[in-house]
Amino acid sequence: MQVSVVIVSYKVPYHLSLCLGSLQLALRGIEAEIIVVDNNSQDETSQLISRYYPEVKYIQNNENVGFSRANNIAIKHAKGEYICLVNPDTVVGSQTIKNAINKHKSIDNCGILGVRLIDGTGNFLPESKINQLNLRIAILKLLGFSKSYYNNAIKETGEGFTATLVGAFMCFKASDYNKTEGLDENYFMYGEDIDLSFQFIKAGLKNYYYGKQTIIHFKGESTLKDKIYFQRFFDSVKLYFKKHYTNSKIMIGIASVFFVLAKYFKKNQMLKVNNRINKFHEAFVVSKSKNLLKPLEDQYKRKVSHLDYTNAKQTDFKETLVIFDPGKEHFDEVIDIMSKNRYCDNIFRINVPQHNVLIGSDSSTSQGEVIKLKADSNH
Repeated sequence: MQVSVVIVSYKVPYHLSLCLGSLQLALRGIEAEIIVVDNNSQDETSQLISRYYPEVKYIQNNENVGFSRANNIAIKHAKGEYICLVNPDTVVGSQTIKNAINKHKSIDNCGILGVRLIDGTGNFLPESKINQLNLRIAILKLLGFSKSYYNNAIKETGEGFTATLVGAFMCFKASDYNKTEGLDENYFMYGEDIDLSFQFIKAGLKNYYYGKQTIIHFKGESTLKDKIYFQRFFDSVKLYFKKHYTNSKIMIGIASVFFVLAKYFKKNQMLKVNNRINKFHEAFVVSKSKNLLKPLEDQYKRKVSHLDYTNAKQTDFKETLVIFDPGKEHFDEVIDIMSKNRYCDNIFRINVPQHNVLIGSDSSTSQGEVIKLKADSNH
């Protein structure tokens, strides 16, 4: 088997369904399997998969065992030559998996390969490519200065070697993963991808950023303005230093001082929430059919115009609500239109095929909203 796609899911049934729909298209013509591990979501995840994606290998955990452990459970069952770790709140293009594997094969001694991530507004997520974590970079990050944390030497649509890649999408050979310790289960939710990236480097492999391939990641990296993630980042830094540096006690001590200082100076900032007001002048549904027009007009209490994908690709949207209905084949167009119209104060929502549910995020720090539409009687 060529590839095993591994997804760890927790309380995101509709995001997962959208992700799986995009993967069905991306895996056409590839000998592949999809393994989903659910961390005891206690929602409709199991029912949605069994009904709409019966080909998916589904593993149900009885507790939330964290990202690393859940991935390791799936990887033990994986049969593919390649492993692709994919977050459930992502949308991949039709060529994402194929191109990622082909690019990986073309690079000598390639370890982990990552791709360009955009958030729910179409904006690039700089954590797509990160420098190797050290004391200086960790302190600056804690203080809110992230420039040195991200690998800005590579353009967002470029490609090249980078120390660290993000766990939202990682492609690597199963045989290389077995040369490492694997995802460290001491990291519950934050930092395990940084650690794994470094493990591949220590094993003599080179990690690679492939910015010519783009996926949507609805929930971007949580900023250090959020006190929960602020603490989790620092806990991960301490574990990382302890594992990989001989002078870790000194490093952790220095970092701890700056952590306390950063907490003090950022106390008010951490309490702030994203106050973006969702205003739009026009509303469009981009779809092959007009079946969603009535439910959308009922939902938003205003006129919604219809565009097909050909016309939508030629349209410049500004301060517009754009609702995509990708069906089973238009995920590439969704990604392209969102990327093209970023920085224009647009609001993007995607209809999840089969469910009449809209999902979208107006911030790189949250999963945003899930809207259940009333089905049109003619739909």
